[in-house]
Amino acid sequence: MQHMQGDCRDLVEAVAGRALAYPYKTWGFGEGMALLGVLRAAEQLGRPAWIDAVAELLAPSLAGPPRPTDHLIAVDVLVELKRLRPAIATDEALRRFQAAVLGASRPVPDRPPVHRPDLPHLATMIWVDCLHTDGPGLVATGHPAAATALVDEAAAVLQDPSGLFSHGYDTATATPNGVHWGRGQGWALHGLLAAGPRLRPRAERLLTALAAHEQDGSWRTIVDDPAAPVEHSVSALIAADTLRDPAWAAMGHRALDAAVAALDADGGLPVSSATPVGPPATYLDRDTGTYPWGQGPLLLALLSARKEETT
Repeated sequence: MQHMQGDCRDLVEAVAGRALAYPYKTWGFGEGMALLGVLRAAEQLGRPAWIDAVAELLAPSLAGPPRPTDHLIAVDVLVELKRLRPAIATDEALRRFQAAVLGASRPVPDRPPVHRPDLPHLATMIWVDCLHTDGPGLVATGHPAAATALVDEAAAVLQDPSGLFSHGYDTATATPNGVHWGRGQGWALHGLLAAGPRLRPRAERLLTALAAHEQDGSWRTIVDDPAAPVEHSVSALIAADTLRDPAWAAMGHRALDAAVAALDADGGLPVSSATPVGPPATYLDRDTGTYPWGQGPLLLALLSARKEETT
């Protein structure tokens, strides 16, 4: 790869270090990928202190009553943490995730379920963001059929004939917001690939659409708006999910090269801040910074690339 010569251990160390420095909400959108990347980097690089840091961070979320954000519990992180630290009790948190996702509310009959019925202004909204936790989490907790069904139901209203996904869909009005948010395409791809082979055709349509809008491994914050700013989190997400896919690995490696080239001197990937569903203007003038939704997928992609180098 153009920007990664030889062993990329130093690069992994830098990206993981910036991921660890983030002030996590536990749980928020995109946090799981970063914590999963840190755990895997810790194991590969022999950094047990990183595992301890993740365990300490997650400890308050492992017990207690149900919370409105339980659908964002990153099951793959808890499974990995349990493997690395068997004494940690994760069962209660996993049950809360299952209850939140399998029991998701349908405020409008015969419309997809929503995850925040407790918030009046969001009570009928579904987000493409949720695909990155719903599908993988249900599979990891032993509900693959439910994962396929839930992700497919959301994709049916979010993915349009172009193959791209809208960021949001209002179940009350049966209306998508119609904006093909760049990071949202990465969230959708991750959920589709995790939720079972029946959704592979949807993933292929999405990847084909993304390939049509690629610019040397980069994509825009609105992927089909050539005037929109470049959004590096898209490259990181696509790299994380395609490097091991023979059909799309070449695009994945270009995406990884582009993300690595965008890193700052301390291993931070500049990406846009948290973005609500809205009209196109909402996406075009976001602050940028170092966030889990950039560091996490980039770290997972780097670890995958490093494994390729050493096998």
